[in-house]
Amino acid sequence: MRVGLVRHFKVEHPPLRGWVTGDQFNQWVVGYDEAAVQPAKFSDQGHSWDRCICSDLPRAMHTASRIYSGVVTYNPQLREIGVAAAWGSLRGFRLPAPCWMVLGRLLWLAGHASQPESRHETRQRIKKVLDEMETGPPNTNVLLVTHGALMKLLESELRRRAYTGQRMNHPRNGQLYIYEK
Repeated sequence: MRVGLVRHFKVEHPPLRGWVTGDQFNQWVVGYDEAAVQPAKFSDQGHSWDRCICSDLPRAMHTASRIYSGVVTYNPQLREIGVAAAWGSLRGFRLPAPCWMVLGRLLWLAGHASQPESRHETRQRIKKVLDEMETGPPNTNVLLVTHGALMKLLESELRRRAYTGQRMNHPRNGQLYIYEK
């Protein structure tokens, strides 16, 4: 079985800059989730795919429609790991924009209630997607179109399941990463 992981194309959404509040960060995240993508060249590296399963966020859906000619299955389990500004005593507090993302990811790792889901919940949904994929017809080549942070966890779970392939340091937009078992 061959699994291809692709991070959506680059998003057409201006980066958040300067010192911003948690509310401003959360609004920016909503806009990013709804933004379109910049079409780009894609190399399938000579591989063909029997199925394509895609996150149901617009940036992934637009990417999948450009790189896969068959019927795409949309699955909310492949959505990016949610991130939100921490609240409590930080309400109205301003931080440099990138700090909100780093803080959100650190709080997610720590299992803080301010984040939309826990690390355990994220891992469970990844396992569910891969379990469903593996119970399909044998020797099926599956293309998964998803998001950067989630791809790192997908890669980890694929390796745990004895798949081999190229290591990802930072998943690049529109690049194909292949894993085989």
